[in-house]
Amino acid sequence: MKYGWRNICFLLVACCLCAMAQSQTTVTDPKKVIEDARHAYYSLRAAGLDEFRATVKPNWELVLKDQIKSDPAGAQAGLKLLNGLHFSMLLDSNDKVTVTHHTDVDPTNDQQRKGFEDIYSGMDQAINGFFTTWELFMLNSPLPAADSNYTLENLGTQYRLSYKDGAADVVTMMGKNLIITDIKVTSSEFNSSVRPQFVHTPKGFVLTGYDADYKPTSGPGVVKLSLKIDHEPVSGLQLPVSLVLDSVMDGAPTHMELAFSNHEVKSH
Repeated sequence: MKYGWRNICFLLVACCLCAMAQSQTTVTDPKKVIEDARHAYYSLRAAGLDEFRATVKPNWELVLKDQIKSDPAGAQAGLKLLNGLHFSMLLDSNDKVTVTHHTDVDPTNDQQRKGFEDIYSGMDQAINGFFTTWELFMLNSPLPAADSNYTLENLGTQYRLSYKDGAADVVTMMGKNLIITDIKVTSSEFNSSVRPQFVHTPKGFVLTGYDADYKPTSGPGVVKLSLKIDHEPVSGLQLPVSLVLDSVMDGAPTHMELAFSNHEVKSH
């Protein structure tokens, strides 16, 4: 009889362990979790944004800080030239970002012209690169539609969401408070990871920054990023006003600070 009770005890323990394991992987209503999560994030499109323009000004003093110390006169001449370069951006209704520029003074020689072109190209890449990730969290939703194809797993303290985006595999980690902590994208061309940070507002989670890694499957172009973003209300909408970016590309570090101002908003 004792032997029988021992078997029964083992069976009960095994059943409990199986139930615990199942509770860590099964989500009773995944559609509701995704719907709740989508509603938890601030969305400029949902708030009525059609498009916006802004002036973008780099912190050139920071760029030339070493030269300002070593060669103040030369640095001031360089600052005068750089402050004569003006940039603006447009985010249109199709989520496309266009960067434009003009200068107060035309370049006087080929070397200066080449320098201007390098700055224009670098600014275009930096601004477009920033908005590519920014719009994922601020324009629409960082999560798939609730009625689309995905797998949502309950890991106890967090959810793991897996789905396809075209040919790429996406795995999103999200706490039970619905805050996304990591998005990994794996494709035939690259592997990337974005770890966002948010602030809670009455209208939802607003992006305050992110750390990211990008690694192509072959060749150069390994990038590590760390960004801090400030948003302020403009015409009732949360729009970027400053960006601090630290990046390392193939071992080469870059620090950049951008200020967004003179916002012009179209909304509905």
